[in-house]
Amino acid sequence: MAELDYSVIIPAYNEENYLPQTLEALERARNDLSPLTGECIVVDNQCTDHTAQIAINFGCKVVKEPVRQISRARNTGARAARGKYLIFVDADTIVPPSTFSQALHALAGGKIECGGAQLGFDHDYGRWFSGRCLPAMWNFISKRFRLFAGSFIFCKSDLFFQCGGFPETHFAGEEIILSKNLKRECRKRGKEVLIISSPPVISSARKLLWYSDWSILKMILPLIGLPFFLRSHKACVFWYKRPTKD
Repeated sequence: MAELDYSVIIPAYNEENYLPQTLEALERARNDLSPLTGECIVVDNQCTDHTAQIAINFGCKVVKEPVRQISRARNTGARAARGKYLIFVDADTIVPPSTFSQALHALAGGKIECGGAQLGFDHDYGRWFSGRCLPAMWNFISKRFRLFAGSFIFCKSDLFFQCGGFPETHFAGEEIILSKNLKRECRKRGKEVLIISSPPVISSARKLLWYSDWSILKMILPLIGLPFFLRSHKACVFWYKRPTKD
């Protein structure tokens, strides 16, 4: 039985540089909805830095997931959650109070049972293709096909578990599979899906500093054309490998 109105779940691997801003933004958003009861869960996914202590300092619940996999980390957080609504946020993503409020009010309204939000980067670093074109393309696809970016997903807890959560067979693209499963179940229930257009959530563009446009294309295009590679950790290094200095 759900004890709280909502649970925010943040998977994290060595996010001491970005997590404070993410939690500060969530704190502002949650304060605007003070009549609602909620919690914030940070999933320590093999962190070796101060991520867990930062989360504790912000009053978050910290749970550990020993297997380095984004889908597993999110599912571990969901299993520890006590909210009737689940909100998944990436550790490097700023959620505006209005977006957070729209998501919770939509779920409470009864017609909508899941959704996501359009996204933007905190910087484009002068990169026309990867800094501007790619996020614009994703936002079009997301709105058109009702697909959710992993940086911000909201849904009812019972719907999430009815759909089996994030597929642990995949090391990337798990949010697309979950989106499709959630939408399918919503249709069965006669419910709707929402993509929040404004304001968008703002994610870090740090990968633009790590990789060139050509490197990004070389890593992403084979995964799009041959999706079975998403089941391989080695093939999904774009989502897991980091430089020594973040």
